[in-house]
Amino acid sequence: MVPANNIELTFPMPDDILNLDQKEVNEKCKFNDDIYVYNDEKYYIRCILPLPVHDTSESYCIGVWVELSLSCFNRVWDLWDEEDKTNEPLFSGLLASQIPLTENSQNSKLVVQLKGVSSRPEVFVKDKSCSLYLEQTCGITMHRAREYSDLCRR
Repeated sequence: MVPANNIELTFPMPDDILNLDQKEVNEKCKFNDDIYVYNDEKYYIRCILPLPVHDTSESYCIGVWVELSLSCFNRVWDLWDEEDKTNEPLFSGLLASQIPLTENSQNSKLVVQLKGVSSRPEVFVKDKSCSLYLEQTCGITMHRAREYSDLCRR
């Protein structure tokens, strides 16, 4: 990964959870560093969204949250500690983070690829109306990677 200035943009929790006060989070959520379950109705996992960086063989990765259906979430949960999950079929999900500097990112359709036990799943945007689709397909400049990283300093 090529972090611009050694910082990559990440989100601490899904946007739906960010909008709750701490009391609601404690009462309605089950969570750890990698999952959130809200009210036993919404299921989220932490993933990375890789963006190829032009003129390098590296990617800039944005740490995002993805909402999954209950059946997909249960399958991910069952496989979480498996060493190699790369042969698992892709899961469909929705981007649960509005990414600044992008258009139509919140709730955009994507697919999730599970990785090894020490790697977060990767997501690939399928919704062509989301500007991240083009950035992920065509790549970004180092300047764009720095723009994303600069959001971490605000």
